[in-house]
Amino acid sequence: MVKNMKDKIVNIFNKFFKTLASCVAPIVPVLVGVGMLKVVLIILGPNVLNILQETNNTYIVLMFVADAGYYFLPIYLAVSSAEYFHTNKYIAGLMGGMLLSPKFVELVNEGTSLSIFNLPIASINYANEILPSIIIVFIESYVYKFIDKHIYEKIRDIFTPLITIVIMTPIIYCAIGPLGTMLSKLLTEIILLLASLGPIGVGIYAALLPFVVMFGLGGTNLAIILSINAQGPDPITFYSNVIYNCVLGFVAFACYAKYKKSDSLAAGVTSFFGGTSEPALFGVALKDSKALFSTILGSFVGGLIMGIFKVKTFAVASFGVLGVIASIGPDSSIFFASIALIAACITAFVCYYLTHSNNKQ
Repeated sequence: MVKNMKDKIVNIFNKFFKTLASCVAPIVPVLVGVGMLKVVLIILGPNVLNILQETNNTYIVLMFVADAGYYFLPIYLAVSSAEYFHTNKYIAGLMGGMLLSPKFVELVNEGTSLSIFNLPIASINYANEILPSIIIVFIESYVYKFIDKHIYEKIRDIFTPLITIVIMTPIIYCAIGPLGTMLSKLLTEIILLLASLGPIGVGIYAALLPFVVMFGLGGTNLAIILSINAQGPDPITFYSNVIYNCVLGFVAFACYAKYKKSDSLAAGVTSFFGGTSEPALFGVALKDSKALFSTILGSFVGGLIMGIFKVKTFAVASFGVLGVIASIGPDSSIFFASIALIAACITAFVCYYLTHSNNKQ
């Protein structure tokens, strides 16, 4: 009986990760495209070659084009999730768009209290988030199919979308919103706890970052990073994210070295140089448990070394390899920051290569 229960739990997790990867996989080209664009802008921008200034119109336009690739993630994911759950993708796209409605975002930013049918709406900014759209479309697929099946055929085309939207609106704003708030608070408490544990805590935080991104908490994680950096030198969050992105990039490079898949190379470049992990995470790590383990191990090693030598960052820079410059400051720790990063990447690369030594694809 215990074995059956264990098998059921394992199957649930496997199905969840498969669903997550399947919903995200179709939008990986968008993430790779805008990620590579950001890499080019970082190289040409004021922090590296200084060919393009921050006030240059070309730089400004291309930067907000790149940002659009991530800001509108809820819509892209809603459409791709609709294909996976076999529901109307245009209605699903609307569900994602509701999270980013300009008026809603404006009211959230102003701190305005909102409600629908006397149910309170949580004030949350859903830009860049992944998990909410997938959950929303999963629920919407059942609602839409149920209504479409039971409504009179001659009015189906009008009332199925209408009723679906009316039913889903409070679910989206009142149920998914509070869930996001709960996860955000939980993540904040966990990070503050880990920060108090010393090197082990830093290592654990870095090792958990694949799951933070996987569960759509990247926006919350960024808010915490900005908050901690605003209070002074950051001993845990920002550089752990740099290590994680570079480690994941190296795992993707290892996948390319082993199997010569060009998409792995592109995902690796995007993560390592651009500081954007989604293409490599969903395109490489989530498709291969050994790649995910290598990422977790490498990130832990890097975080541990970072904690031992008390690496701190003094600004929020690129989340890719160029983020190492953020450790330059009044009490510079760039040498140990570099050691932590190199050790983490080598650990992950070797672990991936050894665990796949007898594999063929």
